[in-house]
Amino acid sequence: MKPVLLIAVNFVREQRWAILVLLLWVLVLAFLGLATGAGQQREDLLFVFKQVALYVVAFSVFFGSSAIFNDRRSRRILSVLSKSVGRRQYLSGLVLGISMACGIYGFALGLTGSWTLGEAGFPASQVWFLMLCLVVACTLAGSVALMFSTFMNPFFAAGATAAAMALPAMIGYTTRSPTWEYVIPVYQLAATVLRSSFDSPGTPVWSPILWAIAETVAIWLLSVRIFSYVDIAVSVE
Repeated sequence: MKPVLLIAVNFVREQRWAILVLLLWVLVLAFLGLATGAGQQREDLLFVFKQVALYVVAFSVFFGSSAIFNDRRSRRILSVLSKSVGRRQYLSGLVLGISMACGIYGFALGLTGSWTLGEAGFPASQVWFLMLCLVVACTLAGSVALMFSTFMNPFFAAGATAAAMALPAMIGYTTRSPTWEYVIPVYQLAATVLRSSFDSPGTPVWSPILWAIAETVAIWLLSVRIFSYVDIAVSVE
Protein backbone atom coordinates (compact mmCIF):
# COMPACT_ATOMS: atom_id res chain seq x y z
CA MET A 1 0.00 0.00 0.00
CA LYS A 2 2.87 2.38 0.75
CA PRO A 3 4.27 2.32 -2.84
CA VAL A 4 0.77 3.02 -4.19
CA LEU A 5 0.35 5.99 -1.86
CA LEU A 6 3.82 7.35 -2.71
CA ILE A 7 3.11 7.12 -6.45
CA ALA A 8 -0.23 8.89 -5.91
CA VAL A 9 1.30 11.70 -3.84
CA ASN A 10 4.10 12.14 -6.37
CA PHE A 11 1.52 12.32 -9.17
CA VAL A 12 -0.38 15.07 -7.34
CA ARG A 13 2.88 16.95 -6.77
CA GLU A 14 3.74 16.75 -10.47
CA GLN A 15 0.30 18.08 -11.39
CA ARG A 16 0.39 20.92 -8.85
CA TRP A 17 0.34 23.66 -11.49
CA ALA A 18 -2.67 22.19 -13.26
CA ILE A 19 -4.42 21.85 -9.90
CA LEU A 20 -3.53 25.45 -9.09
CA VAL A 21 -5.11 26.60 -12.36
CA LEU A 22 -8.28 24.73 -11.42
CA LEU A 23 -8.32 26.27 -7.96
CA LEU A 24 -8.11 29.73 -9.51
CA TRP A 25 -11.54 29.08 -11.01
CA VAL A 26 -12.82 28.35 -7.51
CA LEU A 27 -11.53 31.77 -6.49
CA VAL A 28 -13.59 33.27 -9.32
CA LEU A 29 -16.72 31.77 -7.78
CA ALA A 30 -15.70 33.02 -4.34
CA PHE A 31 -15.09 36.51 -5.74
CA LEU A 32 -18.51 36.56 -7.38
CA GLY A 33 -20.04 35.51 -4.07
CA LEU A 34 -18.39 38.47 -2.38
CA ALA A 35 -18.96 41.00 -5.14
CA THR A 36 -22.63 40.24 -5.76
CA GLY A 37 -25.61 39.66 -3.53
CA ALA A 38 -26.13 35.92 -3.27
CA GLY A 39 -29.89 36.25 -3.13
CA GLN A 40 -30.12 38.63 -6.08
CA GLN A 41 -27.63 36.88 -8.38
CA ARG A 42 -28.22 33.31 -7.31
CA GLU A 43 -28.91 31.96 -10.81
CA ASP A 44 -25.69 33.50 -12.10
CA LEU A 45 -23.76 31.99 -9.18
CA LEU A 46 -25.24 28.56 -9.86
CA PHE A 47 -24.35 28.84 -13.55
CA VAL A 48 -20.73 29.68 -12.72
CA PHE A 49 -20.67 26.86 -10.15
CA LYS A 50 -21.77 24.34 -12.80
CA GLN A 51 -19.25 25.55 -15.36
CA VAL A 52 -16.39 25.55 -12.87
CA ALA A 53 -17.38 22.06 -11.71
CA LEU A 54 -17.22 20.55 -15.19
CA TYR A 55 -13.74 21.89 -15.97
CA VAL A 56 -12.20 19.23 -13.76
CA VAL A 57 -13.72 16.42 -15.86
CA ALA A 58 -11.68 17.57 -18.85
CA PHE A 59 -8.60 17.87 -16.67
CA SER A 60 -9.08 14.33 -15.35
CA VAL A 61 -8.92 13.03 -18.93
CA PHE A 62 -5.74 15.03 -19.40
CA PHE A 63 -4.31 13.62 -16.18
CA GLY A 64 -5.07 10.03 -17.15
CA SER A 65 -4.00 10.20 -20.79
CA SER A 66 -0.61 11.79 -20.10
CA ALA A 67 0.52 10.09 -16.86
CA ILE A 68 2.18 6.99 -18.33
CA PHE A 69 3.51 8.86 -21.35
CA ASN A 70 5.28 11.44 -19.17
CA ASP A 71 6.86 8.75 -17.00
CA ARG A 72 8.03 6.78 -20.05
CA ARG A 73 9.43 9.85 -21.75
CA SER A 74 11.42 10.82 -18.65
CA ARG A 75 12.40 7.14 -18.13
CA ARG A 76 11.19 7.48 -14.55
CA ILE A 77 8.91 4.50 -15.01
CA LEU A 78 11.95 2.22 -15.30
CA SER A 79 13.33 3.33 -11.96
CA VAL A 80 9.92 2.99 -10.30
CA LEU A 81 9.19 -0.50 -11.58
CA SER A 82 12.72 -1.68 -10.80
CA LYS A 83 12.18 -1.06 -7.06
CA SER A 84 9.93 -4.04 -6.29
CA VAL A 85 6.90 -2.08 -7.47
CA GLY A 86 4.59 -4.10 -9.70
CA ARG A 87 2.69 -2.75 -12.65
CA ARG A 88 -0.56 -3.30 -10.77
CA GLN A 89 0.70 -1.09 -7.94
CA TYR A 90 1.96 1.50 -10.40
CA LEU A 91 -1.40 1.84 -12.13
CA SER A 92 -3.18 1.79 -8.77
CA GLY A 93 -1.04 4.72 -7.67
CA LEU A 94 -1.91 6.67 -10.81
CA VAL A 95 -5.65 6.05 -10.40
CA LEU A 96 -5.43 7.08 -6.74
CA GLY A 97 -3.42 10.15 -7.74
CA ILE A 98 -6.08 11.20 -10.26
CA SER A 99 -8.75 10.72 -7.60
CA MET A 100 -6.76 12.76 -5.08
CA ALA A 101 -6.11 15.60 -7.53
CA CYS A 102 -9.79 15.83 -8.43
CA GLY A 103 -10.75 15.37 -4.78
CA ILE A 104 -8.71 18.42 -3.78
CA TYR A 105 -10.56 20.47 -6.36
CA GLY A 106 -13.93 19.00 -5.38
CA PHE A 107 -13.32 19.76 -1.71
CA ALA A 108 -12.35 23.37 -2.42
CA LEU A 109 -15.32 23.85 -4.74
CA GLY A 110 -17.63 22.19 -2.23
CA LEU A 111 -16.57 24.60 0.50
CA THR A 112 -16.99 27.61 -1.77
CA GLY A 113 -20.29 26.35 -3.18
CA SER A 114 -21.70 25.64 0.28
CA TRP A 115 -20.95 29.22 1.23
CA THR A 116 -22.00 31.09 -1.92
CA LEU A 117 -24.97 28.92 -2.92
CA GLY A 118 -25.97 28.17 0.66
CA GLU A 119 -26.57 31.85 1.32
CA ALA A 120 -28.86 31.91 -1.71
CA GLY A 121 -30.91 28.97 -0.47
CA PHE A 122 -29.28 25.98 -2.16
CA PRO A 123 -28.96 23.00 0.26
CA ALA A 124 -25.35 22.53 1.37
CA SER A 125 -25.89 18.75 1.60
CA GLN A 126 -26.81 18.70 -2.10
CA VAL A 127 -23.68 20.68 -2.96
CA TRP A 128 -21.54 18.00 -1.34
CA PHE A 129 -23.48 15.22 -3.08
CA LEU A 130 -22.83 16.95 -6.40
CA MET A 131 -19.14 17.14 -5.53
CA LEU A 132 -19.15 13.40 -4.80
CA CYS A 133 -20.72 12.78 -8.22
CA LEU A 134 -18.07 14.99 -9.76
CA VAL A 135 -15.09 13.27 -8.13
CA VAL A 136 -16.43 9.80 -8.96
CA ALA A 137 -17.01 10.88 -12.58
CA CYS A 138 -13.49 12.30 -12.78
CA THR A 139 -11.95 9.14 -11.36
CA LEU A 140 -13.84 7.02 -13.90
CA ALA A 141 -12.93 9.34 -16.79
CA GLY A 142 -9.28 9.40 -15.70
CA SER A 143 -9.23 5.60 -15.43
CA VAL A 144 -10.63 5.21 -18.94
CA ALA A 145 -8.02 7.64 -20.26
CA LEU A 146 -5.31 5.77 -18.36
CA MET A 147 -6.45 2.47 -19.88
CA PHE A 148 -6.25 3.86 -23.41
CA SER A 149 -2.90 5.48 -22.67
CA THR A 150 -1.34 2.07 -22.00
CA PHE A 151 -1.23 1.51 -25.77
CA MET A 152 -1.93 4.97 -27.28
CA ASN A 153 -0.22 8.34 -27.19
CA PRO A 154 -1.92 11.01 -25.04
CA PHE A 155 -3.69 12.73 -27.94
CA PHE A 156 -5.37 9.59 -29.24
CA ALA A 157 -6.02 8.33 -25.71
CA ALA A 158 -7.89 11.54 -24.87
CA GLY A 159 -9.90 11.29 -28.09
CA ALA A 160 -10.76 7.63 -27.49
CA THR A 161 -11.82 8.48 -23.94
CA ALA A 162 -14.12 11.25 -25.14
CA ALA A 163 -15.68 8.86 -27.65
CA ALA A 164 -16.07 6.10 -25.04
CA MET A 165 -17.84 8.49 -22.67
CA ALA A 166 -20.04 10.14 -25.30
CA LEU A 167 -21.14 7.09 -27.30
CA PRO A 168 -23.27 5.39 -24.58
CA ALA A 169 -24.92 8.72 -23.76
CA MET A 170 -25.74 9.30 -27.43
CA ILE A 171 -27.15 5.78 -27.87
CA GLY A 172 -29.20 6.16 -24.69
CA TYR A 173 -30.58 9.49 -25.87
CA THR A 174 -31.42 8.13 -29.33
CA THR A 175 -33.02 4.88 -28.17
CA ARG A 176 -34.57 6.40 -25.02
CA SER A 177 -33.10 3.47 -23.11
CA PRO A 178 -31.94 4.36 -19.57
CA THR A 179 -29.77 1.22 -19.47
CA TRP A 180 -27.14 2.85 -21.68
CA GLU A 181 -26.69 5.64 -19.13
CA TYR A 182 -24.93 3.17 -16.85
CA VAL A 183 -22.28 2.29 -19.46
CA ILE A 184 -19.40 4.55 -18.40
CA PRO A 185 -21.82 6.94 -16.60
CA VAL A 186 -19.55 9.98 -16.68
CA TYR A 187 -22.11 11.94 -18.67
CA GLN A 188 -24.92 10.91 -16.32
CA LEU A 189 -22.98 12.03 -13.25
CA ALA A 190 -21.99 15.30 -14.92
CA ALA A 191 -25.61 15.81 -15.97
CA THR A 192 -26.64 15.49 -12.32
CA VAL A 193 -24.58 18.61 -11.66
CA LEU A 194 -25.89 20.43 -14.74
CA ARG A 195 -29.55 19.70 -14.03
CA SER A 196 -29.53 20.99 -10.47
CA SER A 197 -31.37 24.24 -9.82
CA PHE A 198 -32.71 26.29 -6.93
CA ASP A 199 -36.26 25.27 -7.75
CA SER A 200 -35.27 21.60 -7.98
CA PRO A 201 -31.95 20.90 -6.24
CA GLY A 202 -32.50 17.20 -6.73
CA THR A 203 -32.34 14.23 -4.42
CA PRO A 204 -29.32 11.93 -4.04
CA VAL A 205 -29.42 8.96 -6.43
CA TRP A 206 -26.68 6.51 -5.57
CA SER A 207 -26.94 3.90 -8.32
CA PRO A 208 -24.85 5.83 -10.92
CA ILE A 209 -22.15 6.40 -8.30
CA LEU A 210 -22.02 2.72 -7.38
CA TRP A 211 -21.91 1.71 -11.05
CA ALA A 212 -19.14 4.22 -11.73
CA ILE A 213 -17.05 2.86 -8.84
CA ALA A 214 -17.55 -0.73 -10.04
CA GLU A 215 -16.61 0.22 -13.60
CA THR A 216 -13.54 2.09 -12.37
CA VAL A 217 -12.33 -1.11 -10.71
CA ALA A 218 -13.11 -3.15 -13.83
CA ILE A 219 -11.30 -0.70 -16.11
CA TRP A 220 -8.33 -0.65 -13.73
CA LEU A 221 -8.12 -4.45 -13.93
CA LEU A 222 -8.31 -4.27 -17.72
CA SER A 223 -5.57 -1.62 -17.72
CA VAL A 224 -3.33 -3.87 -15.63
CA ARG A 225 -3.91 -6.72 -18.06
CA ILE A 226 -3.08 -4.60 -21.11
CA PHE A 227 -0.12 -2.92 -19.47
CA SER A 228 1.43 -6.28 -18.60
CA TYR A 229 2.13 -6.77 -22.33
CA VAL A 230 3.61 -3.30 -22.91
CA ASP A 231 7.37 -2.99 -23.36
CA ILE A 232 8.15 0.01 -21.15
CA ALA A 233 11.83 -0.02 -22.16
CA VAL A 234 10.94 1.35 -25.59
CA SER A 235 11.42 5.10 -25.65
CA VAL A 236 8.56 7.38 -26.62
CA GLU A 237 8.61 10.79 -28.24
